[in-house]
Amino acid sequence: MKPRCAAIFGYNEYSKQIVKQISGVYQNVGVFVIDEAELLEAQNDGIVADRFDLSDDWQSIEAQFDVDGLIVFCALSDDAENVFLTISLRATFDKLFIIALAQDNESMMKMKSAGADKVMPILQIAANVINDILTKPIMTQVLHDVLYEDSFLSIMEVEVGEISPFNGQNLHDLHFKRDFDLILLAIVDQEMGTTFSFASKGHNHHIDAGDILVFMGYAEKLNVVKQWNDGVTL
Repeated sequence: MKPRCAAIFGYNEYSKQIVKQISGVYQNVGVFVIDEAELLEAQNDGIVADRFDLSDDWQSIEAQFDVDGLIVFCALSDDAENVFLTISLRATFDKLFIIALAQDNESMMKMKSAGADKVMPILQIAANVINDILTKPIMTQVLHDVLYEDSFLSIMEVEVGEISPFNGQNLHDLHFKRDFDLILLAIVDQEMGTTFSFASKGHNHHIDAGDILVFMGYAEKLNVVKQWNDGVTL
């Protein structure tokens, strides 16, 4: 059964994008914030939010939502708090579908171990690129299912290393669809800082070590490009 309602924990740049993307998809969307600053920010944006703390017994969740039809986003800014939140929710609701955000690969593994059903990298670029596509209703549903529901497709970020075959290449010389059966969604240019992002279309970017490539495709194909980037001969 697909979720009918959603609870988002945390209010930051990434969770703001999630609120925008899912508000028209679920019947009931709730936002929960951990401190007064987040509460004020949500209120300034016209978002109704409730306070919570990590010691909650989650009776408020059971009172507000049909837990059997609930999807939860653990989107706190601090990875350690996200892990604790995931553990607490999983201990209370064994069948809850939990999506957790993580800053890096190590944190992603911790979220999985804590009981998250799906873990997403927290790069703001992914949310921004997806938000730009949301004006197309069919694409909206496809991306929604990829990100938030059970799907064979996934989105993955790959950081280009010094030994990566991608290092030093020009974007237009690479054929990700032909060679890897993947779609390149976007790039973060390390020289411009991690908040600078652009879509790949029409830009012949020179790829350098430290750049981050964001791909969408089947899990096994994503694993191939990750190994290739790591210098593994295939």
